[in-house]
Amino acid sequence: MGLRELRERSGLTLQQLDSLTGVDFTRLWVYENHADEARNMYLGTAARLARALHCNVLDLYPDEHVWRGGVSAGVTGLSEIPQQAISRFETKNRPVSQMYLRTALRLSEALQCDPVDFLTEGY
Repeated sequence: MGLRELRERSGLTLQQLDSLTGVDFTRLWVYENHADEARNMYLGTAARLARALHCNVLDLYPDEHVWRGGVSAGVTGLSEIPQQAISRFETKNRPVSQMYLRTALRLSEALQCDPVDFLTEGY
């Protein structure tokens, strides 16, 4: 569905969403207007937005054809995710909240889980 549609459905302005989530107004505008930026949103940011908009983080992903949970054929799976990137998150050398939404989507599809399940940092 995308951020704009979810925000409008919730009856919120960008300023109100900024106040609710702490995500800067300009950054929110960029996520709404540039799909590549939304795909590269950090998972922690997506989790804060999803909580405020009462949706799943995958609903913020701008492409309609992505996996949304349930049984998956693993179309994208772990392809295009370097092993080193996964290792950084596993060894906590990089916080999972800084995982790109695009990466979280691929991992959650491969593992058949919700991307928020990766967050253990109080989200």
